Amino acid sequence: MRQSPLTFKLDQELSDNGGIYLVIEATEGQSNGVTRAHSKAVAIKMVEEPDATAVDIRADYVAKHGAPSAAAPKIFFRYYFVNSGTGEKSGTMLAEAKWEAATAGEEPAGGGD
Repeated sequence: MRQSPLTFKLDQELSDNGGIYLVIEATEGQSNGVTRAHSKAVAIKMVEEPDATAVDIRADYVAKHGAPSAAAPKIFFRYYFVNSGTGEKSGTMLAEAKWEAATAGEEPAGGGD
């Protein structure tokens, strides 16, 4: 069975990413009727000196929440930056992704931005 990608990508690269960590938090899959669940997100991955390259978060997500399913297709994300030198934390940004049904023999496909 082919595993669907689950990646996280920043919209733009940081002007100076030295000593910066990107912390990505995600919720378990939620039903389509759920519109706000960002507060349920827990840390799944930390990326040192992030850039605009897509980060594969599938294994980290599955380890924390199990494989996403069509029964609960919405995943809510929170992310922020931490300066390793000062401990300063940026504001928290929000995002969400919705898994779509895959073709026969494959699991649902989707991804986060």
